[in-house]
Amino acid sequence: MLLTNFSGSLALYEEAKKHLPSGASSNVRVYAHDPFPISFQRGQGSKVWDIDNNQYVDLLSSYGAVVLGHSHPAILNAINAQIRNGTMLGTTTELEVEVAKKIQSAVPCAEMVSFTNTGTEATMEAIRIARAFTGRDKIVKFEGHYHGHHDYVLFSVESPSVVAGLEQAPSKLPYYPGIPDGIAKSVVVAPWNDPVSLERVLKRNASDLAAIITEPVMGSAGVIPPKEDYLKSVRELADKYDALLIFDEVLTGFRIAPGGAQEFYGVKPDLACYAKALGGGTPIAAVAGRRDVMGMIGPGKIGYGGTYNGNSMCLAAANATLDELLKDDAAPIRHMHLTGAEIMEGLRELMSRYDHDGIVQGMGPMFQLYFTAARKIQNYRHTLQSDFEKFRRFRNLMLRRGVYFHPDGTERMMITAAHEDGDVESILSAAEDSLRELKRAS
Repeated sequence: MLLTNFSGSLALYEEAKKHLPSGASSNVRVYAHDPFPISFQRGQGSKVWDIDNNQYVDLLSSYGAVVLGHSHPAILNAINAQIRNGTMLGTTTELEVEVAKKIQSAVPCAEMVSFTNTGTEATMEAIRIARAFTGRDKIVKFEGHYHGHHDYVLFSVESPSVVAGLEQAPSKLPYYPGIPDGIAKSVVVAPWNDPVSLERVLKRNASDLAAIITEPVMGSAGVIPPKEDYLKSVRELADKYDALLIFDEVLTGFRIAPGGAQEFYGVKPDLACYAKALGGGTPIAAVAGRRDVMGMIGPGKIGYGGTYNGNSMCLAAANATLDELLKDDAAPIRHMHLTGAEIMEGLRELMSRYDHDGIVQGMGPMFQLYFTAARKIQNYRHTLQSDFEKFRRFRNLMLRRGVYFHPDGTERMMITAAHEDGDVESILSAAEDSLRELKRAS
């Protein structure tokens, strides 16, 4: 049965535009949502319901934050228990130390941990720490990578082909207006998955290079895993040119392995940033890393602060989330891999059956479908060959069949520990009908 009534979402969107810029507090919530975004009212497990009471299997998963699913009882119980003792207390707490210890036990690089509130803050702090520790200013980031919403990293997140420059030497393009030219001088852009080009960039900037920051699995142009041994090459090059290596594990942390991508690929960075899955749907983030680097944070040394850093309510949620994710030898993470792999393989088979050019790539907990003639997507430039308008049409067909994910093909589909066999069947059944209809319309 197709969903047809979205009148409540339309009415709320029209009202929201009167009070919220563009109708949302984050641009991604309205971008590519044509003709209007759906508004959710509640979530439970792997399902969400919109304000018209339409039910969906949720593959947005709050952009990956609700790693255990919506309204997980362990998280709700932990928050409710903590609220009775205070949502935030303004000092270091026993709970803060407890959660830090759990991160240290799971994450290879986490000799020390410091908390903040969002992934944006975590990468901002990590970059400042790296600059202060090395006494140098420049950072290298990769074309198409997204590291949050601060000026230091908002370059070449997207690069329209007409102004992007050569693939081996991408142009440095500010993502938004309002970023001072002076900041641009401290950022260097390199292509992803290309160690030869990266070394050229590092060699040219070696005298003032503080750090390389990277998503270990690229998750802001769909999902693009690193080539074999690529991250090891980046680690070796960082050491060769005396730069700190920062892994932005906001998407991969506590998702693709207990220790994130650094455990999954066997490459240890100097600093790593966490958010999303860490809090299970609450606003908490962390910077973790080498003791000699993190140990320089403190009064009279490297600055680090925030009123809500390490607030007790979110720490309680993080504590419960980590307990659930890591129990039974990380069985929930293995479940996400198996569930996602089954969906990916099913989508590949259906794409072939209905004669659509495309690929499905990623790993179980996070993946994306690309409508493209390419056999593999290995960097941002490759995504420009994809038919994102066709993806948007496919997404809207899936929406009407009760499966929700973002209409922008550069986002990703996210699996939670709550997704079950019935969800897999619903997703693949909806995909078969949608791909069949999409083929008839072509």
